[in-house]
Amino acid sequence: MNSVASRVREGGSSEPALTVDWLVPTIAAAAATSLYAPVVMGVVRQWYDEPDTAYGAWLVAGAAFVVARRCRALRTTPSSPSNLGFILLLGALAVCAVGLLAGDLLLLRASGPLVAAACVLYLFGTAHLKLLAAPLGLVLLAIPVPRIIVAHLTVPLQLVASQLAESTLEILNVPVSRSGNLLTLPDVIVLEVAQACSGLQSVMSLVAVAAICAAVVPLSVGRGLLLLIAAVPVAIVGNGLRVAATALLTVWIGEAAVRGMIHELTGHLAFLVMCGVLVGLVFLTRARGARRGVSA
Repeated sequence: MNSVASRVREGGSSEPALTVDWLVPTIAAAAATSLYAPVVMGVVRQWYDEPDTAYGAWLVAGAAFVVARRCRALRTTPSSPSNLGFILLLGALAVCAVGLLAGDLLLLRASGPLVAAACVLYLFGTAHLKLLAAPLGLVLLAIPVPRIIVAHLTVPLQLVASQLAESTLEILNVPVSRSGNLLTLPDVIVLEVAQACSGLQSVMSLVAVAAICAAVVPLSVGRGLLLLIAAVPVAIVGNGLRVAATALLTVWIGEAAVRGMIHELTGHLAFLVMCGVLVGLVFLTRARGARRGVSA
């Protein structure tokens, strides 16, 4: 009787504890869902409505792939909850509140991954946060750049693309004169480097590719950051060369080079070449890292 009673008492005492253990995360998950579900839907809708931001969907897919690959490590890594996560959570929620009050979509959207990181640190500890840092970074990069920033960057990039194209054509001995973003070619052909050809989309898409490569390979934090930084000049130079190639095709075959399938094909080929350069940089940095490891 005593043993049965003790088991009953033990069972009765453990059930409330189990309920409490599940109650707090359930309430937190419900609150996070109600707060961030409209935010997530807004981002997804923007990806669908604005093709220039569709790279975000690939970043989220890359994040999901990395998490799937690290599931075993996440399960086997011991948990060591940290109270620092609660402090970071308060900071992330403050960012969310500022975004809500100021109507700033970027702050509101960026607070989501920050809240997730703080919760991982608070519930599971630093080791789990390190394993999930790359996927959370990919999700953060998936947030579309605000239109006002896009507007400020477009014109300078148009001019840079025009200058690079002009220099390339001069090296190839093709007569050209430039006025702003207008290139005057032989037979008085005027080629305008439009906003869509500024290279900003190439920069953002190539940074996304670099981030996915850095997370999937994976690279160290330092090499990953270098790859992200390198993606910017690679995209800018690659876009300038693409504009020069379009100018050459315009001289050879006329206006068909700047319209329809040929124009789209040159854009796709240029982006593939840029991706190839990034992949080459990934293997180069890994090879150097391996040689240093052996020499050490």
